[in-house]
Amino acid sequence: MNKKFLIGFAVAVVGVVGILFIIGLTDETPALPPPKPPVKKISVYVSGQVKNISVVELEDTGNLRGVDAVNKAGGLTDLADAGAVNLAEPISDGQHIHIPTKEILLAAQNFSATTNSGDKVNINTADAQQLQSLSGIGPALSQRIIEYREQNGAFQTIDEIKNVRGIGDKRFADIKDKITT
Repeated sequence: MNKKFLIGFAVAVVGVVGILFIIGLTDETPALPPPKPPVKKISVYVSGQVKNISVVELEDTGNLRGVDAVNKAGGLTDLADAGAVNLAEPISDGQHIHIPTKEILLAAQNFSATTNSGDKVNINTADAQQLQSLSGIGPALSQRIIEYREQNGAFQTIDEIKNVRGIGDKRFADIKDKITT
């Protein structure tokens, strides 16, 4: 009986070990994917004739171009001279991209502003000299008006010129009858 007991016990042990071996083979822990590296970002200042002058943040894919930053800033305005900037050029962190105004378009608008609006100066198209023809507008203030419209787009109403630093209610009252948009 001892022999039968020992054989039975040995068979049971072999069976348990076999089951544990089979369970061990099928209970594999799936391999975890390697951790993703942190996403590197770059910041680029986009100014001039874009819809939203701003510092834009882009994921650094290693293949970023000027056009990516301009698109992130809302795209170009109608006055943008995209041909003056190489938008296919690679960009890097801290770069400044400035989109200038079309000079030919502005010259044509300035001509029509002075010839079609009588005595009024079109504040959206006038150059510095034309703006300085207005009472109380000197070189510094005319430059601020031009910079304001380059950064914010065309004035929608003549009242908007009061958003330019240095033009308050009094100065506006002096020029409001001599300006147009």
